[in-house]
Amino acid sequence: MTLQQPGLDRIARFLDQLQITLHPQEKMAQARTTRLSALFDAIAAFRRDKVPAHRVPERTLDTARFSSFLANLRSGLASSRHDGSLLNVWSIAGLNRNEVRTSAVLAWVLDCNGSHGFGSAVLEALLKRMQDMTDSDELKRVMLGGHYRVSVEHSSFGERDNRVDLAIEGANCVIFIEVKIDAPEGRDQLGRYTALVKRRAMALHKPLSLVLYLNNACPPNPPEGLIWMTWRDVARAILAAVSGPGERTVSGAVLKQFAAHISRLH
Repeated sequence: MTLQQPGLDRIARFLDQLQITLHPQEKMAQARTTRLSALFDAIAAFRRDKVPAHRVPERTLDTARFSSFLANLRSGLASSRHDGSLLNVWSIAGLNRNEVRTSAVLAWVLDCNGSHGFGSAVLEALLKRMQDMTDSDELKRVMLGGHYRVSVEHSSFGERDNRVDLAIEGANCVIFIEVKIDAPEGRDQLGRYTALVKRRAMALHKPLSLVLYLNNACPPNPPEGLIWMTWRDVARAILAAVSGPGERTVSGAVLKQFAAHISRLH
């Protein structure tokens, strides 16, 4: 017996239905594959027909203009070397990361009687930055006076074991500054300094005292009365103090060079 075409079609549909019934996940996967293939073919055809090919424009070098630029650059560098614009006296002096030398220069910068001629401007800018960072009521009451004193490697009451890098004695305050670049802190060093500055202020009949700790890392468990600042904070205070007409002077340039130097102590 020969089967006609309608009969064959019915058998094929029966077998397809049986395949779906026995293996539904396989049939669904085949259907998804077919649909995804059709989608990707449509996207590829759209991109070929609708989206123009991206072409990188050709660039040519104007050798004459480039040579002129290099000549002007060489001339500018020579002029800057001649007038000292590229000079940094602190690099030449070998300040590097030496804490003792850096403390000595910082004392000169903060001294109102320093030969830089900026008076108390840098210290006042530093105190202003400390106020903005801490919102301390005590700092708002600090009065330096017209002739405050700055001393280096200060030993209060002759205690050589508690020698402080910088000490500032103002009209109503005593401020100790501990300078750290690479050396670690001593055992309970900051706690001893905060206690010592209070004793020093009481002995001088000054109501305010604090310790400024200059380091790139915040000390763990800082004692009360200690304010932490980074070297970049000090550099920003210096730049704020010398901004304006004074920055065009020799002293202004030297102070800006020091700010550039300490900002790299990170």
